[in-house]
Parts: sequence; C-alpha cells; structure tokens
Amino acid sequence: MQKPPTSQVIFTASPEFAQVALNEIQQSDRGSKLLQWLDQGVGLIQLDTLDFRDLAPRILKTKAAFIRHLCPVNDKIPLEITQLRAAIVAQIPLFDRSKTLSIQIRSSTKNIDRSKLRNALVDDLINAGLKVEAKDPTQIISIFCDSTTAYLGFSNASENLSNWAGGMHRFAHEDEQISRAEFKLLEAIDVFNLKLPTAGLALDLGASPGGWTRILRKLGLSVVAVDPGDLAESLRLDSNITHHRQLVQQYLPSCRDRFDLIVNDMRMDAVDSAKNMIAASKTLKEDGMAIMTLKLPSKGVKSVINNAIALLEDHYEVIGIRNLFHNRQEVTVAMRTAPE
Repeated sequence: MQKPPTSQVIFTASPEFAQVALNEIQQSDRGSKLLQWLDQGVGLIQLDTLDFRDLAPRILKTKAAFIRHLCPVNDKIPLEITQLRAAIVAQIPLFDRSKTLSIQIRSSTKNIDRSKLRNALVDDLINAGLKVEAKDPTQIISIFCDSTTAYLGFSNASENLSNWAGGMHRFAHEDEQISRAEFKLLEAIDVFNLKLPTAGLALDLGASPGGWTRILRKLGLSVVAVDPGDLAESLRLDSNITHHRQLVQQYLPSCRDRFDLIVNDMRMDAVDSAKNMIAASKTLKEDGMAIMTLKLPSKGVKSVINNAIALLEDHYEVIGIRNLFHNRQEVTVAMRTAPE
C-alpha cells in the first residue's frame, strides 16, 4: 500500500514490561518521546529521526524483546462513527485491491460500539472492492479509541511486528489440550515465522506434563521427553514418545541421539537454562532449530536476558526473542544451529 509518512506511533507491551519496551524504542530512536499512555501497556510516542516504516526493522535488528506490536498514527479524529467511516473511506485509494486487508479496533473506553463500527467499515471496504480478511492480512487499518479520540493508522502487516491486533494472539482451545503452555509454542511458531520439521526427532527438556510434546507430536515429530515428572495420560501410550524420567543434567551427558528440534520450557533461572541449552546444542543436527523460554526476575530483566543471550549466541544463531502474549514473566527465544 502507498502510505503517508508518520512519526507518531502506538506500541503495545505487557503492562509490567511497558517501561522496558519504551526504553527499547528509545534505544532504536534516541530522540523519541512518550506523549502519553493510552491504556495499560499501550503507549503513544513521537519518533525523532525515524519514520514508522523504519521502526520495525530497527527493532528486529536490535533484538528488542518487549515490544509486541506497532501501528502508525496517520490521523486523529473525534470519536464518532460517521466521522470515522468518512475518514477511512477517504483513504481507500491507499490500499492495494489485490491484497488482503484487516480492520483492527482496540479501545480503552466504552464510548463506542466496536462491533457496530467494524461491521460498518467492513461493508464500506467490501463495497469499494477490497478483500477484507481477519486472518493473516497483508494490509491493516488500525484504530485505537480512547474516551474522546480515535487514532487511525494505515500500514503493511509486516511493519506492525504482529498481524494480530495489539499483538494479542488468540488460539482456540482443543479438547486434547494438556496445558496453557501449548499456546506459547504455537505463538512462537507464528510470531517468528518458524518452518518446523514435520518429521524427525525432537527433544523436549522439562517436558512434564507434556503440552509442548503434544504439539510436537501433532506436527508429526517423534519426541524424546525428559522430566522426572509424569506426562499426561493421553501421551503415555504413544509409541513415538520416549519419556526419560531424569533431570536434564543427568540425561544430556549420555545422550547419543541427534535431534531436528530442541524445546525447553523449564522453570529455571535464565542463565542456568541457557547453560542446559548449550549442553543440548551438541545433540542438534546441523540444520536444527531450538525454542526456549527464559524465566525472568522481577527486576533487572534486560541484564538477565543479555547475559543469557550472550551465552546462547556462542552456540546458536538467535532468530528472535520476544515477550509473547502468552508469556508471563518470561521471554521466548527462537534459535537455529550456529553457522560454522
């Protein structure tokens, strides 16, 4: 789409890490300023040297971990449906009719009916010949409403860091689901655009009760699950799951298998968990991948992450790091085998 330049941006983060996320943006554009907090974990910033289109590539390059979502602010108008519709219809020439488009509406107020607004806008856009789809859009109209104002933004989905509104990834609950932790793995695959193998052997460190193991089996992988604790009953009779009732530190020295994928969601100090992944790296195939979570303390999170990542980067190539929507006091890291 053909977008006007903009220097005002809305970003989202987990509320407890909102200030850390702001600091990450200011490291990417040192003169940027916070104009106001629009809601918990939702900030409006004024960029200094960067345009919105430059921000996401800079954030990805610096491996910022706590910014979940970005959207530009191209216009601010009074919070009234008729005016909102007119403002968006006026921008229809910006959009590429051959590509999909999504409308993402968030609000910190009850002064507007979001469903009514969305339905009206969808009708306007479809009537104009645009392809409106909520899932995996290429282009996005972003609307954030406070008690008096609507903030409008027009962007390509790739510029927003996430193509979900506010970076809030949602997954349907499945009857076979073992734990909420499964959503973390699914979200990591989506956010980091990972192409995981659909056959081969995976290693799940700290597997109990087996949520990540279930997802790996669903992908088609056989799984070696390592944990002194039990796996869910639904996994125990699966001949493609081998459960080692050991600590990771006991299992790895004697491991002779070679894995296509290693995952780790252990409740452990971040640096100690990184050291276990370093030990496990010797069992990873040359084109292998790894996904892990780093558990964080209440203070000094950036220092802890930096220390853990510095250790990991001696043995892996880090693809991405993010405090995902389904993370809590942790970040998820995606890696691949380090090039020779």
